[in-house]
Amino acid sequence: MIELIDLTKWKKQKQIILELHREYGINITSREWRGQVKKWNKKWRYQEVPYYVTHSSQLGFKATTDFKEAKIGRNDYVSRLKANRDNILDCDEGFQRYYNCKINFETGEIE
Repeated sequence: MIELIDLTKWKKQKQIILELHREYGINITSREWRGQVKKWNKKWRYQEVPYYVTHSSQLGFKATTDFKEAKIGRNDYVSRLKANRDNILDCDEGFQRYYNCKINFETGEIE
């Protein structure tokens, strides 16, 4: 599906989905499109496809073989990874503290 779209220039996701519908009769959601990009880029990892599809929240999607361009999307993944790590720590540490048993040494009771 990705090979059907001309991504030599930046193109917004909405425009891509509309083009797939108008030109090829393919109806997909934004989530499905991102899933297709993920599958495509997995193939890029093993050099099974000719280019990587990068993304930008402002610019959209673009096919590239230039690592500097690819880093735009890569850096977004890194920032999300850091934010999600903090969310995971908030959850885990909060529950660790919540279930942490406290012993009252005066009464010998577990609180």
